[in-house]
Formats: sequence, structure tokens, C-alpha cells
Amino acid sequence: MNAKLAKSFFLLGGFCLLQACDVKSPLRQDKAETFSAVTVEGDQTKALPDPQINILFVVDNSGSMKPHQDKMAANIELFANEFFDNARLDYRIGVVPVYDQRYLNDKKEYRSGYRKMNSLGELVPLKGSPDVGQQLYITRDTPNPKEVLKSTVLIGVQWGPEAEESFSPVLAVTDPANNRKNQDFYIADAHLAVIFLTDADDATLTFSGAELYKRLVNLKKGDQSKVLIAAALPNLRNKSDNCTKDGSGPIQAFSDLLSASGGILADLCSDNFGEELASFGKLIKNRVTTQKIALGSTPDINSLVVSYGSKDQPESERQVLSREKVEYYFLPETNEVMLNPNAKLQRVPNAKIWVTFKPASLGNAKNGRLNTI
Repeated sequence: MNAKLAKSFFLLGGFCLLQACDVKSPLRQDKAETFSAVTVEGDQTKALPDPQINILFVVDNSGSMKPHQDKMAANIELFANEFFDNARLDYRIGVVPVYDQRYLNDKKEYRSGYRKMNSLGELVPLKGSPDVGQQLYITRDTPNPKEVLKSTVLIGVQWGPEAEESFSPVLAVTDPANNRKNQDFYIADAHLAVIFLTDADDATLTFSGAELYKRLVNLKKGDQSKVLIAAALPNLRNKSDNCTKDGSGPIQAFSDLLSASGGILADLCSDNFGEELASFGKLIKNRVTTQKIALGSTPDINSLVVSYGSKDQPESERQVLSREKVEYYFLPETNEVMLNPNAKLQRVPNAKIWVTFKPASLGNAKNGRLNTI
């Protein structure tokens, strides 16, 4: 073999060797891997429970409150529309009146008679439907919940609460000692949203608005995201006859609470009161139903299926959520699926969110065979 021919064979061999060493070359690829789908079950007590929330309306029922209760009732549907139709939001909604410790034992008879006082932290019975019976709070099984909520916030007015306490009833409702009389309304692990309706400042003697918020956060083990506060109050600068205030109005205590909690103020004197109330409903929905499911391993994104249905349903009958329609997001940095709170799901009893996927081989990340986006 002459030198030129030997050189040609040497170059050809080197070329073939380089081709074989290319990580993308079929000569160097392993056989195609086979996978079995891994299921991450949204267990209602562990991995992904239905999101739960207690929504508590604290309503002032002193004599000056009738127009304000009427306005709340007239706009309550704008609030309710934000979350009543969410298939997965497990809510309990109750109404509690204000309290008056200072005049509680006042036995004096006035020209108007005796003061009528409210019990501390006891929910009022639901109204607005014969089907609610003696139930004290609205659930997602309550018939016609919007009408029931509208009727129940109209608790009426009376001559009695003089030094209105709006804060103390909230702590009383969250006290386990009172849960039996409130039909187990309060859920310790759930989110808590409190909406105050009053034309007077809080008169609770033992703690401030900031202290109330701190105690509520402590009940949620320090998780501030689980406590949401809103207050429907009259505008102190409004001097109109149709926006009355009790005394000087809610000047100090509620400002303290809203400042500490970053809560929403809905102006009872505003023409936009309903929109402000609706914004709180939207905050509740987004805060509570934007959930994440940790997959535990990196999925091949083409195999990822997110569905909603019961364990007894065949997979083919479950409602499949669409990533293209942004009904869920995949977060590759953390290998999590995040649910969109606006995903339109039809409620199914005992349903769960299910995620199925084929785990990807991280060894293929450098050769173009791994798809995670």
C-alpha cells in the first residue's frame, strides 16, 4: 500500500470514528427507553386537598345600619360570582353580629325599652330558602347560595349594641370552644376571610386591630397568606344623608387593622362599592385556588396530562385541563403543576386533580431527546 492510499484510509477511519463518537449519532444512542405513567394523586388530605376557606361576615346590627345592610345585600352577588361557580373551592360562609361587652348587663329600662344584646361569636341562622333549615353557614351544597347569602346578611337592626365590638366576635368564632354551637363552621387548616360591615369604629377593649390580625395569623401557624381581611365602611369625608356614620365613624381601630393586614377597604358611600366588594371575592378565589402539585421528578412534557374527576371514573371520562388554554401551568424550575383558578371545571362529587406523566431521562438532556417545556 503506497503512502497516499494509506493516508486516505487513515482519514476515512478517523472520520467514521468521529461520527460514531458524536453523542447525537445513532451509533452512540441507547435503545429507546420505555416508561410507565406515574400518577400523582391529589389526595384530599395530603397532596392536593380541595382548597377550603371560612368566609365570615361580621355585621353591625345597631339601629343606624339598615341602609348599609341594604347596600351590602344589593351588591353581594358581585362578590359571590367570583367564587361560587368554582368547582373545587370548598367554602363555608357564615354571618355573625357585633358584640357589646360594655352594655351587656345593662338592665335599665329606657323609653325605647331594654337593650337587646347579641351573644358573642354565635352565627345567625341562614335565611332565604326553606331548604336551609337550621343551618348556620353556606356550603357548596347549599341550594341557591347567592340568594341565601343576600338574605342572611340582612340580619336586621335593633336597639342594643351601643359600643359595637366587631373584632371580638371573630376570635370567638375561631375559638374551638365555640365550634359546636356553630355547627363546626371553623376549620383550623382552612383559609380565613373576614368581611366587616359597620358604620362605627371597633370598641373591643382588650386588643387592637393589629393585634387581631396577629392572632389570626398565629392561628394559621404564621402563614399570612391564609388570612384575608376586608371592611365595608362609610367614607368619613362623605357628608351626605344617605351615608350615615355612627358617631365619628370608624376612625382608628379599622385603619389599624387594614394597615397591618394589607386589607381591602370597600367604601359604603361610593357608587363603585359593588366593584370593590367583587375585587375581594376575586382575591379570595385567586389566593385560595391557585394551587401547586409537586411532581417529584422531571416529566417528559409531551406525556403530561392533568385531569379532574373521581377515583371511580375511568381516565377517559375525566375532564382534561388544557395547557394551551392556560388551565394549568408547568413550572420546569420546580417540577410543579400550578392550577389556574379560572379553569372551568364541572363539579364532580369526591373529585380530585390527577397528574399523569412519563418521567424523563436526565441523561438525554444534552442530546436533544429530553423535552420539558
